[in-house]
Amino acid sequence: MRVVLTCLFVMLLASPALAFEGMLKASLSSEQGVAAEILARYSKVGDVRMDIQSKGPEGQPVHATTIMPAKGESYYAIAHDQKAILEVPYSTLAAKSKQVTGSGDNANLEVKKLGKETVSGVETRHVRLIDKDNSAVIDLWLTQKYPADLWTRAFRGRNLGLEMSDDERAKAMKKYGVKPGFSMKMRVEQAGGVPVVFLVQKVQRVPVPAEVFLLPEGYKRVQAPAPAQP
Repeated sequence: MRVVLTCLFVMLLASPALAFEGMLKASLSSEQGVAAEILARYSKVGDVRMDIQSKGPEGQPVHATTIMPAKGESYYAIAHDQKAILEVPYSTLAAKSKQVTGSGDNANLEVKKLGKETVSGVETRHVRLIDKDNSAVIDLWLTQKYPADLWTRAFRGRNLGLEMSDDERAKAMKKYGVKPGFSMKMRVEQAGGVPVVFLVQKVQRVPVPAEVFLLPEGYKRVQAPAPAQP
């Protein structure tokens, strides 16, 4: 899971209004091959479940789930191999959100519009963002076919450690004349890091049963420690 935690944007809370109901399948890969398979499911009331299948350090399969209810004060990180559920307050995300608010206004980017390409059967606009402040290069293949916040909603329960949030990056793109959209493909390369690619294989609007978003029975429950006070 370390690859997942070091290569994505900081995904923040998004409104469940006009919620998309359906599923998203994607993969995370690098030069070494596919590192993880991702399945995100969305309820019509705004609940989100994300399952990630990957491999541990010894090659053993690892299955991790995050369930993010639209209502309530917490989301849940589930480690199936340990049969454990970690409850994390949404308030910890709100605190992190404040750290990046406004950074899109001050973005120091070079933006290249590289034309249209078809990704997984969907026509997209290829845009390259070069962040001059942290030497990150992010290629996005954008479409208006699906809601732009699907990635944001699926990853809102994870602190991914980059400088700028998804919302703030969209603000920065607008500043440079790029219309934000849903990313069918993302390639992220940071200074000193291994380039990684998120590829959406399928997005489908389908009914999702409510039981998909229930916590598994028989797992031990653990509460996340309270954030340190400044």
